[in-house]
Amino acid sequence: MENHSIFDESNRLARDIAGSNWFRFEKVGDRIEGTVKDIFEMPERDGMQAQRCFTLASEGGEFVNVGLKRTNYILSRTDMLQIGDELGVRFEKEIPAKVSGHHPAKSMGIFTRLVGPRTGQVARDVKPIEMTKEEPLQEGEEF
Repeated sequence: MENHSIFDESNRLARDIAGSNWFRFEKVGDRIEGTVKDIFEMPERDGMQAQRCFTLASEGGEFVNVGLKRTNYILSRTDMLQIGDELGVRFEKEIPAKVSGHHPAKSMGIFTRLVGPRTGQVARDVKPIEMTKEEPLQEGEEF
């Protein structure tokens, strides 16, 4: 049996491997698809609404984070997803803003392919990550 260090790069979270590589839905028709490698929740912060987030691996192996607004529509269509399933998201149309001066809403199409048996650990059970502004530990400092 091989002895692998916890610091081996293969132990990094998929969302960290994707890093700042976030997919942006800019124009109608933009879409992304891939295999779900990570599922996490981002709480409301800095004026951004709360999001359900997925890290997808494309056919080429690139990792991309995708954040989706936590609406009843999005939640009901992604609640059953788990790691290993396939997810596609397409920007279907813009819906005019109800309030003058606000951006139009983006209508998203959600496409899923459930792969394998359900493990019981699905997207609806994922808890929001905690956002802190604590300073990182200094070298030699313990927590």
